[in-house]
Amino acid sequence: MSEEAAARRRKPTDTPAEPARRNPMFEARQQPLREAPRPILNLRDPFDDPPDAGPRSARQPLPLGRVPASMPREGPQRTSLAQAEIHLLQPAAPARRSIAKKSLDLQQADALARTFAQPRPAYTRSAAHESPGDFLRGRPWMLAMIALASVLVFWFASASPKTIISTFGGSASSVLNNSLTKVFKTNPVNIPAGQHSLLGEPTLSAQFVDQVLAHYGSPAQGTGAIWLEMGRRYGIDPAYALAFFIHESSAGTNPGWAGLKPDGGTTHNVGNIICAGYGTCFGRFRDYASWDEGIEDWYKLIATEYVNDRGVATIEQIIPIYAPSFENDVGNYVQTVVGLADTWRQGVVR
Repeated sequence: MSEEAAARRRKPTDTPAEPARRNPMFEARQQPLREAPRPILNLRDPFDDPPDAGPRSARQPLPLGRVPASMPREGPQRTSLAQAEIHLLQPAAPARRSIAKKSLDLQQADALARTFAQPRPAYTRSAAHESPGDFLRGRPWMLAMIALASVLVFWFASASPKTIISTFGGSASSVLNNSLTKVFKTNPVNIPAGQHSLLGEPTLSAQFVDQVLAHYGSPAQGTGAIWLEMGRRYGIDPAYALAFFIHESSAGTNPGWAGLKPDGGTTHNVGNIICAGYGTCFGRFRDYASWDEGIEDWYKLIATEYVNDRGVATIEQIIPIYAPSFENDVGNYVQTVVGLADTWRQGVVR
């Protein structure tokens, strides 16, 4: 090792240490940082008392539409837009009017008030002076309705009369007789095996029917011919019709029959047919003027409502509809009607 290198490595101990010299180019100078802003400290607590406001100086109002001369239009000290708007919104002082102008204004106001205060005549016209033409004038829709009504009345009056057969009528009709006969002959009803059809020719004579009615002491005695005539007309065996009458009211002698009236008369309702819009009724059942009407209406009801409309023609099919199970014993009803008809056909009166 050279002497120069050894001298560099040796640490002098006898000479005082010189202050370290630093190159200003690499010197790091630290400056104090600014304090971080704290905007939350500038907020005022809403529960604190507001700061005391000093007295405000009165401002002289300016006329509307005028900008004060002291307000500079240019320069850094120009008045803010909000202050300018406040000045513009202030009303201007009213201009003074002369006495002549005031008098003229008062005269015009007085004339205008009299114009509005004048009562206007109401237009009234009595009906005696109003003609039909005046009433219909301006109402074209009423003229159209009158014309349409006139056309309908004329059309109905000129149309040929038509016969309408009601399902629940009360009188005999030859048209109904012919139509039902054709229906039964051309469109035979399907009869299930083992059931009893009520369609067909009478199986009892009029004299035998009278014997059965007399046996019960019925008020309908002597109507045997009516039962057979209606049976032929509507294509229904009178034996079943008479059996319905016996089961419903014991041929009109049952004390609980709904067809008995307080005066001793009856409704002549052989089947306890419910009123259902009929012309005359007693309670909830139909009331007929005679036994002929009551007997025929039962045949007509079965032939039209059940056979023709519903397509049912047996005792087993009709009775569940005619006397529903919620108020009748359907099985007993069927057995009674079938049993009575079979017994009468054997010539036994019971």
